[in-house]
This record gives sequence, C-alpha cells and structure tokens, in this order.
Amino acid sequence: MPDRRPLQRLLQTVHAVRDRLAPDETTLMVLVAVAIGLLGGFGAILFRLLVDFCQGFAIGPGEHTADLLAPLPWWRKLILPVIGALLVGPLVHYLAREAKGHGVPEVMGAVVFRGGVIRPIVAAVKITASAITIAFGGSVGREGPIVQIGAAMASTLGQWLHFSPQRLRTMIGCGAAAGIAATFNAPIAGAFFALEILLRDFAVVTFAPIIVASVVATTVSRHFLGDTPAFPVPGFEMNSQLEFPLYVVMGLVVGLVAVAYVRSLYFAEGWFERLRFPGALKPALGAVPLGILFLWFPQVYGVGYGSMVQALEGNMALSLMAILIVVKLVAVCLTLGSGFSGGIFAPALFLGGMTGGVCGALCNVIWPGLDVPVGAFAMVGMAAMVGAATGGPLTAILILFEMTGEYRVMLPLMLTSVAAALVYRSVMPDSIFTLKFAQRGERLEFGRESAILRQYHAEDIMDANPVSIAHDTHLDSILKLFLESDDEHFYVVDGDGRLVGHITIHDVKDILHTRNLDQVIIAADLSEPVTAMVSRRDTLEDCLLRQGDGDTGDLPVVATPEHPVLVGLVTRKAIFEVYNREVLHQEDMGIKLVHGEARMRDCVDLPEAYKVQVLVPPVEWVGQTLQDLKLRSRYRIAVLAVKHRRLLGGSRNELPEPDCPLLTGDRLIIVGRGDDLDRLLEDTRLVSHGGPLSPS
Repeated sequence: MPDRRPLQRLLQTVHAVRDRLAPDETTLMVLVAVAIGLLGGFGAILFRLLVDFCQGFAIGPGEHTADLLAPLPWWRKLILPVIGALLVGPLVHYLAREAKGHGVPEVMGAVVFRGGVIRPIVAAVKITASAITIAFGGSVGREGPIVQIGAAMASTLGQWLHFSPQRLRTMIGCGAAAGIAATFNAPIAGAFFALEILLRDFAVVTFAPIIVASVVATTVSRHFLGDTPAFPVPGFEMNSQLEFPLYVVMGLVVGLVAVAYVRSLYFAEGWFERLRFPGALKPALGAVPLGILFLWFPQVYGVGYGSMVQALEGNMALSLMAILIVVKLVAVCLTLGSGFSGGIFAPALFLGGMTGGVCGALCNVIWPGLDVPVGAFAMVGMAAMVGAATGGPLTAILILFEMTGEYRVMLPLMLTSVAAALVYRSVMPDSIFTLKFAQRGERLEFGRESAILRQYHAEDIMDANPVSIAHDTHLDSILKLFLESDDEHFYVVDGDGRLVGHITIHDVKDILHTRNLDQVIIAADLSEPVTAMVSRRDTLEDCLLRQGDGDTGDLPVVATPEHPVLVGLVTRKAIFEVYNREVLHQEDMGIKLVHGEARMRDCVDLPEAYKVQVLVPPVEWVGQTLQDLKLRSRYRIAVLAVKHRRLLGGSRNELPEPDCPLLTGDRLIIVGRGDDLDRLLEDTRLVSHGGPLSPS
C-alpha cells in the first residue's frame, strides 16, 4: 500500500494556508456586501434607463409627464395604460406572481418565513413589469420595485454561494439598502430602511454589511447619474416659531390621510382578488378607468415627480392640490389593486406633498400675516406620510434630511413625523407592508430566535407514539400505568382517538384512600380539560408560546383543531434541543429529523436510540478516505453527507464517496446509536491529543 504521509502533509499545509487566509464572519459579509452594493447600484441605474426607454415609446422622454401628455389625442391617453396592462398582466401572472404589487411584503415574507430565499426570476420580471407600468401611466413609484430587485439579486448571489438562512437574510437587507440608497441618493436612509423596516436587526454583524452595501450603491449611482437628489427640493426656512404648532396639526392630518391610503389600497387589492376574471387580464380592468382619469388629471400619470416639484415650489393652486389627493388615491388603487407592478413610496410622497401643500396654503388663507412657506409644508408632509404609512418614521426623516442637506428642517420634520405616526398607529397597528400578513393571520416576527423556531413544526419533533389512556379505562389499570411509568400525567382519548382530557398523578392520589372503586371509576371521571394543544403544522414558536398556557411540561399534538385526534407529544426539551442545534450548527445540518412517525417529505424516520451528529474530523484524518477510516465496520457509524467548506463562506453538500480524501475544514454528518457515537467522539478526542487510534 503506497505511503500517504507526504500527500497528507501537503494537503494539511495547503488547507492550513487557506484557513489562515479565509476571512472571519463579519469580514466575509462585508466583502460580499461590496458585491451586492455594486449589483444594487447598477440595478438601480438599469431600472431607471429601462423606465426612460419604455417611456420614450409611450409618451416621450422627460420628468414632467403632465406636459408630455397635453398634446396627445384623447384616445391615446385612454389606451396607454391598457397597452401597459396587456403587457404586464401575462408577464407577472405566468412568470413571477411575487412581482405583482409593490413587492416589499414579499421581501419581508422571504426574510421571515422562507429563510431568505427569493427566486432569481423575480428580479428580471419585477424590473421589466415595473418599468412598463410606470412608462405607460401606472400611478406607482420606482423606489419600491428596486427594493425587491436588489433583494432578489442579493438572495440569488447568496444561494449561489450556499449561504445559511441567517446570512441570506442579511444579504437581502444589503440588497434592499443598496436599491433605496442608489434611487434616493441617500446612503444613510437606505441602510436604515433595511434595518428599521425590513430586518429590524441592528446587530453589528448585520449593521456593518448593510452600511457598506448602501455606500457602495450610492457611489455607483453618483458616478453615473450625478450627485443630485431624486427630485429638486426648495431651501427650507421658518419665518416664525409659531409655525411649530401648525406642523403638529399638519402631522395629525397626514396621519389620517395615511390611514385612508393604506386602507383604500388593500380594499382595492381585495376587491380585484375576489373578482372572477382571468388573472392575467385583471390589470386591464383597472387600466380603463385609469386612462379616463388622465383626460382631466394628467398629473397622476406615472411617478408624478413633475407635479410634486410644482407643489414644492409653491406653484400649484390650493384647489388643485386638494383634488389631486383624492384623484391620486384612486389612481394608485386602480393601478396596484388590479395587479400592476410598482412601488408605494412615490405615491406616499405625492399624497404627503399635496396634503402638506394644502395645509400650508390654508394657513396663509387663515393667518395671512404668518406668510407660511407652502413648499416647506409640502416637503415635510412628504416625509411624514412615508413614515406613517410604512412604519419607518426614522427612515423617512433621514431620506428628507439627506435630500435637502438642511439641518433646520429636522425640528419641524420630527414633530410632524411623530404626530403622523401616532395618529396612524392609534387607528391601525399594521403598516402598509405588514397588513398583508395580518390579514392572512400570520405574525410577522423578526429576529434570529423567532426565525429559527418558525422553520420547524410540531410534527418535526413530536413523539409520535405517546402513551394515552382510553376514556373508559378503570381505575386499577390507571394506577398500574402510573406505577410502571415515570410520567406524572397521561392524556385521555375517546374511542375514536380524539383528545378529551388528561389525568395527573395528583388526581389519582386524591382517591387512593377510597376503597372498592377500582371497577367503578373510569378515566373519564378523573380527566381534566386540556388547556393548551397544538396541531401538526404549528411552528415551534407557537408551541413555546402555548406551553406557557398549559400546566404540564409537554403539549399534545392533534391532527387538526377541527379533528383533535391525538397524534403526538411535543416537549419543551425537544424544542430547546432544536433551537440549540440550529444556533450552534446552523450551517452544518443538512436534514430535518423526527423520531417515530414521519409525515414530511424532508424528514428521516430514526429509531429512538439513534441520533445524528456533526463530526469535525481530527487533523490526522485529513488526506485519508472514508474507506481508510472504516467507520462503519469499527463503530457501526454511517456517514450521511460530507460538507466541504467554501473559501467565500457557506458549504457545499456532497454524498460520501469512499475513495475521496477528507480536506481541512470538512464536516461529516454521521448517524448511529448513541453509545457508538459517544465511543467514536471519545476516540477522536484521543487522536487530537496524540492517542493511539488507527484506521486499520
């Protein structure tokens, strides 16, 4: 047999150099964030160019779409949104339905419920559908789509690198921050959008990459598009300190308009969703009345930045601004409700600007001596509306501050934003992003702990063979069961297996002094109602919360709430074992495991005495093959998978090849009886300390 020692020493040297050069967790994420920032920056540029290209075909290039629409014949104004609908509807319906609407809830759902996984096709469909929507008159914004586009590109990159779910979530935040930063030319606001609204996580390992991605994207955007804000804003000034109370009052009004905005939008989405009509053609239903609006109010065509600039400059009449609040609200509901693709940021800015302009103009009518700057009120109203509707007042404040560069705007802006947010929250607990989940009965909890517990369900970890007592069991049999078992309580089921209650050892002790009841008392007489139970598909987070409502250390698992047949038990210990395993080895575990009855396609059924272990091979094993080590014959251990570490983080899973040498940093996923695993682990520790273990 050839001498393998020179090869082993060479492999150990090569992989030791690799390990020394490999970056740590934070450094790795920062390096990847640079790539995401570049993708986000160029993605924002591509999206803007695509919007301009499509708009050139529709009505011609330019920001002032109202002026471009003016010379067009009436029939063309009517037909433009219909053409856009016939293009967007089939594209979204058949290729990526996640791209429908404004898209941010879908990104949040990927962060919370899908481990950060977003399909790659979503980015392509979203960028195309949103560009067509805006160019052909859809009354939406281009900021929201770039969030989903950036998040989808970042998630795709992370999936390609085989990153863990926690890293994928951070990368999605990087992509969203990059998109907002590049679009608004506001790197701080982009970062805080991802941290405050999307992830709600300010840990250093999350904060640093998002900041880097935001800065890189802004640098790219400024290089190609110039260091200018999304649209010009007037210089801010306050003529009197008496304006502060007026800003507070305006904040209250903006909060109410934000409530109307969110409720109207979701009402429209629900109405179109329930409508019996081909899904691919539903946008056309909204496009027809939208085209009619353009005949009299071309200001609501597309993004509407030109009209917002007029309000900021104080060049729009009070009556027109008041009418445009209602018209814009209707236009947005028709666009997004019917299934077009676009963002809600620009409509919120439009509504806030017009509301602020109306408030400022009314102040001048009521108190002409104050000479209130209407443009300043419109500018502050824009940010307050975004903050109230999105649930991110801090992000909205930072966006406006970065766009204006005016420190003096901060005081009235903070007052107005807080007032608007308080009014909104007092009426609606959910933002425009989270209301969709609330309507589906889903709790949108953030944070690593909640995310881990929501990835598993009760049926993943339950004991599928619980000992139960039939409801007609006599007392003597119940006593015998308690004497032969260490359990202090058992669940009682009826003849069909439905859960009807539970009996504790204390219930039995209370009647032991009574004689001649062995054949008189049955389980149904002793059982108490079960105060807490879960069904198969309840998450471990649900289980942990409901265990606080019960009076035992475990939870009965029933088939469904409507059909409460007892199918298993979930213990607090089992929940904590899953949590600890995921925290310590989140990248190592390649499968989910349950004991007993397996119902899910990604579960492996193991006998009670068997378990799975992650094994880091000792240095002496590097260069040797599984055939050399003979783990199966020596320890009765089976190797399920070999996880090879990548230089850029993450790992790739491979089936165990008997003649493939192990590399430094490999991990073996092994399965066997508990005592055999313990013996193997003890021997590997001896090897690490110079012990005598030999593969022969």
